[in-house]
Amino acid sequence: MKTVDLPHDWVVDLPFAAEASHSHGYKTVGYKYPETSVGWYRKTFTVPAEDEGKHLWVRFDGIFRDARIWLNGFYLGHEPSGYATQVYDISEYLNYGGENLLCVRADASIEEGWFYEGAGIYRHVWLEKAAPVHVAPFGTFVHTALEAPFDKADVTIEASVRNHSSAAASYYLCHTVLDTSGAQVAVGETPVMQVLAKADSPTAVTLPLAQPHLWSPSDPYLYKVVTEVMQDGKAVDRYETRIGVRDARFDPDNGFILNGKRLEIKGVNMHQDHPGVGSGIPDGLQVYRLQQLKKLGVNAYRSSHNPMTPEMLDACDSLGILVMEENRLTGVNEEHIRLLRRMVERDRNHPSIILWSVGNEEWALEWNDKGRKIAESMREYCHRMDPTRPVSVATSSGPNIVIPADVAGYNYMMQNPIDQHRANYPQRCAVGSEETTGCGTRGVYYAETGRMPALNREPDTDGQLNRIERGWQFYASRPWLGGLFWWTGFDYRGEPNPLEFPATGSQFGILDYCGFPKDEAWYVKAWWTDEPVLHILPHWNLTGHEGEKVNIWVYSNCDEVALTVNGKSLGRKKMPAGGHLEWEAVYNPGKVVATGYKNGKRILTEVVETTGPAAKLDVQEETIGHITVYNVRALDKKGRFVPDACLSLELSVEGDARILGVGNGDSAFRAQERPTDPSARTFQVNTFNGLAQIILQGAGRLKVCQAE
Repeated sequence: MKTVDLPHDWVVDLPFAAEASHSHGYKTVGYKYPETSVGWYRKTFTVPAEDEGKHLWVRFDGIFRDARIWLNGFYLGHEPSGYATQVYDISEYLNYGGENLLCVRADASIEEGWFYEGAGIYRHVWLEKAAPVHVAPFGTFVHTALEAPFDKADVTIEASVRNHSSAAASYYLCHTVLDTSGAQVAVGETPVMQVLAKADSPTAVTLPLAQPHLWSPSDPYLYKVVTEVMQDGKAVDRYETRIGVRDARFDPDNGFILNGKRLEIKGVNMHQDHPGVGSGIPDGLQVYRLQQLKKLGVNAYRSSHNPMTPEMLDACDSLGILVMEENRLTGVNEEHIRLLRRMVERDRNHPSIILWSVGNEEWALEWNDKGRKIAESMREYCHRMDPTRPVSVATSSGPNIVIPADVAGYNYMMQNPIDQHRANYPQRCAVGSEETTGCGTRGVYYAETGRMPALNREPDTDGQLNRIERGWQFYASRPWLGGLFWWTGFDYRGEPNPLEFPATGSQFGILDYCGFPKDEAWYVKAWWTDEPVLHILPHWNLTGHEGEKVNIWVYSNCDEVALTVNGKSLGRKKMPAGGHLEWEAVYNPGKVVATGYKNGKRILTEVVETTGPAAKLDVQEETIGHITVYNVRALDKKGRFVPDACLSLELSVEGDARILGVGNGDSAFRAQERPTDPSARTFQVNTFNGLAQIILQGAGRLKVCQAE
């Protein structure tokens, strides 16, 4: 028995083992480990006596998995899925003015996906209360209709009012639309209506909105809709819905159209785990992860392969990240549609969501008519729940399952004959739901146990180099495609293909597991942003390879780049659009200098030097909400980053804070990720190739020093 704070993933604290699940990162959880795969949570709380007569419920945003819930000995319910939000009425079971006991049993013995999923109450839990007549949980659906020139909008507010009392009741709704300053920009009411006891009453009102401020990735403007339930002239319940006004659609010839203009989807696929916290990611860390992606020009996020954490969607709304939200299970029976409905009805007010995905790489369905029929049925269910958004499904190559999709999702151009599909289905809208980055382990250029050099520097089966370049050039040259989502934005635990233990994490990310950039991040930034970029690879600390030939690459959006190695000029080359440059040199310690030119003028210089050993630490911190991310860089005595430094660091906490977890981006990471005792004031972590990360929660400071 121990005290934990939510969100919580207990798998983070489990050891690694070679015989454990490959896809789940070799953590000792699952059917082989019954003693560590079932967990119980207990929470005692009091409810004021004056709350009796109100309606109370408890909401779990995510428990992995197979959860059973009790309150004061009363069984509330069971949810097999680890990704479904659960809502349980508890008014009748409560001890008002006294103590109450909430118990949760989570069983992670069975995997739901083929990637790290963790275990436990890894999302938020909410105790909510309202008047007996109130807006039902997730009871509003606010959608807008716009036409060019987008100078006015019709805002339709559908609201479901629930009567939990034992008698019929009269009510009406007052809706107010507020701008970011809090000013009223639209107001409307429903007629007086009746709702039966223990029943729901649907309502709908359409309000005109003049000169709407449109939501977009570059200007993610949000309105607030306030819905008040009125009885006897008084507001008895208040429900708020954040919305963005935008017109989003896909076109077979022009890809994705937002607010009347074509917008290239520059996206990434993401799983939902992070070093030190696993799947129990704090809200501030969700924002931090998105911010690291935005620095590269990323404007879209595919939740592969499950519904997202609500706070992550809130962050996407606020930061201007387009979302393809994905359903976990593909099928048409009651269980499948129940879960699909929970995702859509919970999340359909988020302006960031532009696509619902009903499945991913269902190999048993892609190539036959079963797949077509199932995808067609799920599309219609989605349209019924949300008629405002198109439906996608991702195929690994089978042609049948994407036939009924509003927007076909192609997983990898090397698997799907995309141009042939264009010829066969000229009216098909499509997007690259997955495309390979070719990335490996950050800072690794020669094979190591548990780690992999980037595949971009090795010839593919077709003889081409640089898979990430090939993918972007393909999509950028086909405007009828909506854009693409790289596999993946961040590394993630599990699925370390093509490696096996002692590798414990993937290497597909443009950023590593902590969010530190790999070389390929600079390629993406060069072609997805307007910021001048000049990046040299590999680093020049290639100890043990003296005298060997080395291919030096440069990622840049400069017109031309000149390169000098150890004082010798290797020439000046013109940068191809969406491409890279390379020179052959012989490695000897020294210096590599790249000079970038734009319109014939020198604008950038980048230097990579052989450094001395690590002699000091550079600690950078960023606070978001209740967490602070500390990123540690190893420097030599001249202040130069040491890209191969693997140091042992001692951590100590000052003030009212605790260490949530640590990491370093190593794909073969197998160390302890956080203190066993949450109140511990000291811990340790190693840098990997010069970098480490520590996540702190609370109002305190972290002291970092190199171990003796």
